[in-house]
Amino acid sequence: MRFLLPSLLLLLLICNVHAQHTNDTNDSILDASDSEITSHIDSIKNVMIADYYEENYSSVILNASEILKIVDQNELPLEVFNIRSYLANSYLHLNDSVKAIEYAQKNNKLSERLKDTTAIIGAKIDLGNIYLAFGSSIESIHSFEQALPLAKNQNNKMALFILNYNIADIHFNQLNDPTGAMPYIDAAEENVGKDFKLGQTGISLLKSHYAFYNKDYDVAADLYQQTIRMAKETNYIDVLKQGYEGYINCLVKKEDYKKAYEIGKIQDSLSLARREEEIEKSAKILTAGLKSAQIQEELENEELRSKLAIEKSEAQKNLLIGSVLVSLLLLGLLLYLLKVIKNRRRLNNELKIKNQEYLEAKLESEKLAEVKTRFLSTMSHELRTPLYGIIGLSTVLNNDKNLKSHKTELQSLKFSADYLLNLVNDVLTLNKMDSNEKNELEAKAFLLKDLLNNIKESLEYITGQTNNNLTIALDSKIPKWIKGDQTKMSQILINLLGNALKFTNNGEVQLVVTLIEKVENNLKLKFEVIDNGQGISEADQKKIFEEFGQLKHQGYFQGSGLGLTIVRKLLFDMGSKIELKSVVGEGSNFYFEITVGQAQKEHANENIEDKISIDRLKNKRVLVVDDNTINLLVTKKTLESHNILVDVATNGQEGLDKIMIMDYDIVLMDVNMPIMDGIEATKKIRELQKPVIVIALTAVTQDEQDDRFKSAQFNDSIVKPYKVNEFLKTLYYNLNKRA
Repeated sequence: MRFLLPSLLLLLLICNVHAQHTNDTNDSILDASDSEITSHIDSIKNVMIADYYEENYSSVILNASEILKIVDQNELPLEVFNIRSYLANSYLHLNDSVKAIEYAQKNNKLSERLKDTTAIIGAKIDLGNIYLAFGSSIESIHSFEQALPLAKNQNNKMALFILNYNIADIHFNQLNDPTGAMPYIDAAEENVGKDFKLGQTGISLLKSHYAFYNKDYDVAADLYQQTIRMAKETNYIDVLKQGYEGYINCLVKKEDYKKAYEIGKIQDSLSLARREEEIEKSAKILTAGLKSAQIQEELENEELRSKLAIEKSEAQKNLLIGSVLVSLLLLGLLLYLLKVIKNRRRLNNELKIKNQEYLEAKLESEKLAEVKTRFLSTMSHELRTPLYGIIGLSTVLNNDKNLKSHKTELQSLKFSADYLLNLVNDVLTLNKMDSNEKNELEAKAFLLKDLLNNIKESLEYITGQTNNNLTIALDSKIPKWIKGDQTKMSQILINLLGNALKFTNNGEVQLVVTLIEKVENNLKLKFEVIDNGQGISEADQKKIFEEFGQLKHQGYFQGSGLGLTIVRKLLFDMGSKIELKSVVGEGSNFYFEITVGQAQKEHANENIEDKISIDRLKNKRVLVVDDNTINLLVTKKTLESHNILVDVATNGQEGLDKIMIMDYDIVLMDVNMPIMDGIEATKKIRELQKPVIVIALTAVTQDEQDDRFKSAQFNDSIVKPYKVNEFLKTLYYNLNKRA
């Protein structure tokens, strides 16, 4: 229930209007006396006001249009304002938003030009009501709030009541914000007149709603009953209906269902009567709207006829020529409009077709992107499993003293597998970035020196093939243990160093890591990959960071064209960027700065030599659960080569059966297996409440491990393929932590 303007405006402006009748009138267009003009205006205005409250809005528009010209010509601006207000509200009731806002905005400008506070308040109320009626709640509140300080300065009780009440009503029924409504309800109640029963009824309803919102159902029930009584006295059907509805809800909350049912029957009869009234009112408004359109057309035709009559009186000699010109102009305008309409329809049809084609293409593109993402992700995961077997077997064979004569071939095999693994990781990383999937960053403690040595070791083959000398210079001021995303850091450095080695022959490649600054536990490090190879021209420097961008060279290794793209994107995610300095014939320097954390003191004892880790693992009993025979063999041989006792199982159920009859120090659990997968098996192991360490041995990367992994309560996870020394350190670390 909102309070609209005209009834208020009539009360506010009547004194000012009558003052103008005696002081501001000029010669009328009919040369009538001032009293005759005043009498004529008042008689039509009284009819217009009566029609408004009888909801005969088309008649209001007709009468208002008739006297609007007269008051305008006689320079009665407040009368103009008053009539426009009725026009705006009539068009509002007829659902003509364009005309309603047009007249309301004209009044807003007129009131500000007149600097009449009362008129400004009235214009703001009109605009607020119209904005709200057509769905602009925020603009409506803004308009009402602009009027509030003016009404306070005037101490205009009626205006203050309407403004505060309407804002409270919007908070309740449009913004669903009862708490925000309460200050305005209080302000409205302070300013409502004792004899203004409609206003008091509306406030009673809002207070009932607020009590119900706060779950004070006893208070709400009393207030709703009070509202029902007041609404019956004022015959306010909308409020009466809402009062019954709220009272029923209170009874339901209080579990008084019998009384709620009885009141519901009253509400149903009221709702039926209300629906019939609304249907009748809608039909009446529709008829009035049609009539209003006819009246508007008649007014426009009347205006055109008046202009033609004036032209005829002023220039009868040119009547024939003028008529012909006007006719031709109208005909040309008609033809132009017909052409515009035809073109507009054609363009609309074409636009609909294009939009449909675009929508279909967009859906198809999204479908293809999803299929591509799923395919690449699946293929990358599937490739990791056999790669684990290849890398693991090549490592085992490479350490076999009986195969020293095949050391070169085994190193080539291991390099090929490592190279393929890096390529798979690059493809998966790029796929994840292109799919807009959130790229999570880890913050785990690790030994920076070990990371760099592992990277150097993985690049030994390409270093030997290109006859380069690869060196690492690590600033001694950098703490041994740092905290960051070890996996992404490794991927960045492998790509940068791999590129430097490919484009350098018989030269020097250097990785330099320096400490720029230390702020509390944050370290800003600079990484530089420097080579004295062939260098990169300025034109090529713009291409190399693009996807699949490659430089042609005579080296043995060409690459995929993905490495530097991934480096750039990974560094962007980590809040950094790759920089390049290069001179053709002299070499290149790829560098970036990145902030990492310094590991806390709890990690200080984790700097364990590999030999100590291996010694502590001797004679420990480990169960390996994996359905892949080759992977099972690789893991078993790796562990047994370090004097670890190993049992194997080929699925989760078999592993669970063995754990029930045997005590193990560690269980290495694959995730994707038949019969029972690793996640389900681990959950059941936890139910046994055995003090066993369960580590996920999986091809699923840390980024891809989801809530299922957390629910299984793995102690840790090792991603296949892995470095043997890191693998052993993880086993030792978990054993040491349990001890």
